[in-house]
Amino acid sequence: MSKLARVGGFTLIEVAVALTILSLVVTGALTVVSQYSDERLRLRERAFATQVSWNRLLERYQIAEKWILATQRGTVASKGVDEQYGQQWRWQMSTEAAMGQGLFRYEVKTGAADKQKSTAALAIYLVDRN
Repeated sequence: MSKLARVGGFTLIEVAVALTILSLVVTGALTVVSQYSDERLRLRERAFATQVSWNRLLERYQIAEKWILATQRGTVASKGVDEQYGQQWRWQMSTEAAMGQGLFRYEVKTGAADKQKSTAALAIYLVDRN
C-alpha cells in the first residue's frame, strides 16, 4: 500500500524544475514583447520625422518650380521647428551645389525637438531656375 501512494505524485525536485523552466519561458516572452514595443515606438518616430522632412523638401521643390510666387516665399528658412502629430519636430536643411548648371542637393535632417539626435534624413536634387 505504501508503494501505491508514492507512485501517484510529483517530487519536490520535479516541481522546482518545472517552475524554473516555466519562469525562463515567461521571462523570454516578456523580453520579446518589450523589444517589440520599443521597436514599434522607434519606427513610429522615424515615420513621423520622415514625413516632416518630406514636407520641407516638397516646399523647396515648389519654390524651385516657381509654384510659390516670390511674394509668398518670404525668406526660405534653413532650419526650424514644426508641430505635427502632436509633437514638436526640429529640422535643418543644408544646400550644396552639385555637378551641373543650377543643380543643387538639398538634405533635410529631422528629429524630435527635445532630442539632439536626428531621426530621419532625406535628400533630393533639384534644378534651381532662379
